[in-house]
Amino acid sequence: MIFAVAIVAAVAHFAIEQISSPVSYFQPVDTRDGAELYKKELPNGNQAYLQVINVQKMQIDQLIGEVDRMAFNKGLYYQGENKYYSPFFKSKLFSEVTGEYKNLYGNGVFSVINCSFFEQYQRSTQLSFPVKFNGQVITGGNSIYGPVKKPKDGLYKNVRLKALVWNDREAYITNYEPQTGTPLNQKEVQNAVVTYEYKHHPAKLLSKNPANRYHVIGTLDKDGRKGNELLAIITVNEATLDAAAKLMREFGVKGDIVTIDGGLSTYLFNPKIGEIMLPKSNDIATRELPHYLGFRNRKSKTASPKILVAKPAGKVEVEANKPYLILWRDNIQEEVKIELYQENKFVQSIANRAASDRVYEWKPKIAVKSGSLIRISSVKNAKVSGVLQL
Repeated sequence: MIFAVAIVAAVAHFAIEQISSPVSYFQPVDTRDGAELYKKELPNGNQAYLQVINVQKMQIDQLIGEVDRMAFNKGLYYQGENKYYSPFFKSKLFSEVTGEYKNLYGNGVFSVINCSFFEQYQRSTQLSFPVKFNGQVITGGNSIYGPVKKPKDGLYKNVRLKALVWNDREAYITNYEPQTGTPLNQKEVQNAVVTYEYKHHPAKLLSKNPANRYHVIGTLDKDGRKGNELLAIITVNEATLDAAAKLMREFGVKGDIVTIDGGLSTYLFNPKIGEIMLPKSNDIATRELPHYLGFRNRKSKTASPKILVAKPAGKVEVEANKPYLILWRDNIQEEVKIELYQENKFVQSIANRAASDRVYEWKPKIAVKSGSLIRISSVKNAKVSGVLQL
């Protein structure tokens, strides 16, 4: 598992109502209606970056690699151990993910960061903890550094995981309940990532809190009404997790603080200044990652209509009477239809009308032959389509 993330320096406390005018020693890098990015030069030559995202104005997208194997009975944490699948998601080069995102949403893109912890340093890997993506729980996770019966270290047997949840009204961090799946089992929760509270990150709990690169995340209220509409993300270099949490507290975060995948794989992109922080190694383990978060203006004009589907990392195995996740990315508002073809001949309709949500769980009644393809197309314009080769 890749551990780590980045944080440094000091941020003076300032009133939440004045977030659009941050402390003088944080320099604005990119500001727009709903999102702000600031930079701080540190005495040791490193930088600290602060993002403030208003979820009521900005869209948060989970950018996930395609699925080859579903790995049945391999998921942990969700509704008990070994009771949920844990798919292998394609690890994708950061430049490929950012390029696709800009191709779909053009000037609306504000930033991209890496997100979920993952397990194997392979071209197709399992996510460490549960993730809910646009209404669908796509993995139960499978990490040995969590509240399982036989964890990698005894300290993790009773560790408390946290869920970062967001929608178009608010963002919040809450306890994750492994035996029930709460809050991911709640219908109103459409997007959520399960991760560590910063103090339970293995770098702190097992490795004596070394300085490293980290992302830390908290939520804040700006308007005084119920609910936190602001997501705060601090990304820094060569700092401890304690220092990261201290920065977040000084910024004004009073609730839980979580950390996501970082270390050598820490990635931060903003179109105005480019790739701010890149994975340090050319090794696949740190430069190709399975799960990212993208931030964009919800009401901005998108590029021409597109449905993007990439080839999975390995041979796709779609078994009869077992689920398979079909993932795609698009920038259209209308519904899509999903169809199965064999040697360019129509075989069956998988979904006549499916929400344009970029994930669909399919359970075929018969085994799917190698060489088949899945076609996803707009119900309004069949020319807007993408193809998944099986």
